[in-house]
Amino acid sequence: MFFKKTTKREQANAHKAAVPAFIFFLLALGAHALYAFFQGDRPPVTFIILMAGLFVFFAVDWLYNKRLV
Repeated sequence: MFFKKTTKREQANAHKAAVPAFIFFLLALGAHALYAFFQGDRPPVTFIILMAGLFVFFAVDWLYNKRLV
């Protein structure tokens, strides 16, 4: 699994699977962050993780798009 060469189809399917997984983690962390915020948990660590993940995603996406242009 980790050391075999992947085909174009397997790479495309992995990308397709990553999108729903990203959305799931976004929703799960967002819901938990809101729950922790309203329960008075300071600091809401899940919110920090959520924002850091979103920042990394958009920063890397921007860098890849900038490099390919």
